[in-house]
Formats: sequence, C-alpha cells, structure tokens
Amino acid sequence: MKKLYYDINEIAEMLHLEPYTLRYWEKEFPHLKPKRDARNRRRYTEADIEIIKKIQYQKEVQGRTIKGTREQLNHRETAENIIFNLQHLRNFLEELRSNLN
Repeated sequence: MKKLYYDINEIAEMLHLEPYTLRYWEKEFPHLKPKRDARNRRRYTEADIEIIKKIQYQKEVQGRTIKGTREQLNHRETAENIIFNLQHLRNFLEELRSNLN
C-alpha cells in the first residue's frame, strides 16, 4: 500500500540523496514545493517524488547544471500544458461537430 506522504528522510533514503540536497533543491526549483504539516515538517507526495526524480535524472544522467535543469523543467511543463490544452480543444471541437450532425 502506497503512502500519501513521505518525510524528507524517507525520500532521501529512497532516492539515495542527502536531506540537505532536497532542501537546497526546494530553493532552486519552484516546481518542488512539498506540503508542510502542523509541526512544519515537509510532507512529500508522489508528484513531488516524480519531480525529484526528474531533477536527479537531469543532473546525474544528463549532466545539466541547476540552471539548465530548471530551464528544462520549465520547458517540459510548458509543452505539457500546451498538449493538455490542445487535447481539451480537440475534445470540444469533436463534441461540437457531433452536435451539428
């Protein structure tokens, strides 16, 4: 059974990172904003983990700098938003066409 939230030490162990790296990345990547609980502890979701994995891949495998990784994530986010909007537009147009027939 998957957990809804993970703490920083669990994520660090899971992804073979240091907690201070995760805290630094939060400052450098606006995409990474884990929720905080009542005691102000970070609570990472599966979506946060995916972002961390993307950052880790860009830096370790592709050798990008922090700036390059941030730009790549921004570019990917923009492309994903465009695709999402085009899919909704297509669905709307198909529905409109079926209503005209």
